[in-house]
Amino acid sequence: MKQILAPFALALLLLVGSGCETENPVEDIVETDTTGTLRGDVQSIDGVLIQVRLLKDGQLVTQIETQASYEIGAIEAGNYTLQISAKGYETKEVAVTVIAEEVVSLDKVTLVALETPVSHLHGVLTNETTGEVLEGVSLQLTDNAGNIYETLTTAAGVFTFENLPVQQSMTLTIAHAGYEDKAVEVNPIPADETLELTVELTPLPEAEQLPPGQGLSIGSQAPDFALPDGNGKAHALADYIPNKNVVLVFYRGGW
Repeated sequence: MKQILAPFALALLLLVGSGCETENPVEDIVETDTTGTLRGDVQSIDGVLIQVRLLKDGQLVTQIETQASYEIGAIEAGNYTLQISAKGYETKEVAVTVIAEEVVSLDKVTLVALETPVSHLHGVLTNETTGEVLEGVSLQLTDNAGNIYETLTTAAGVFTFENLPVQQSMTLTIAHAGYEDKAVEVNPIPADETLELTVELTPLPEAEQLPPGQGLSIGSQAPDFALPDGNGKAHALADYIPNKNVVLVFYRGGW
């Protein structure tokens, strides 16, 4: 009898075990989209392109050109400022909230003509070595009063600053990864005129590649780290980078 019961008990355990596996199926992981879309209209102005800029905490995120309707997609959910401007017209700012997986439709905007004279700056940004246009590069223009104007280059490398102060010298600055920083002095621009400018950025030399295990290549960025000094006090690289040059010396001690 015992010989018959043993195989039966083993079979029962196998059945119970296999049944437990089906009670807790693995749940599928569903990824949710955290971005949304803004859509709206601007009263068209004959012969004038309208700039639509999106800012987050005062920083320019993206911009497009349009003649009437606009749509900006793939925006991270959150609060933004929509800035709409055109040559010779007052800039309109609208506080907007982007909602994940939704299209937010905004009220139609009508721009009002400026009463005071203004000037404009239009240009193209290229690679000095290859001549190719540079897309999506951030540019800043600073006037004598310290006011800062921002824009991004288009797919054609074009940048536009509209409604600038008249007869005032300014400085155009560009800092773009992989290129040397650039500063261009802009002479005063007469009222109602547009200054055409071509700016070239100089590519930084490529970092020398070393075999694995032989340290950082020349020109490459050091990783953040912390090391103790001779007294055991830890020093992090990030504590010194903003305002000091850093030299590392490894002392093996006296022999």
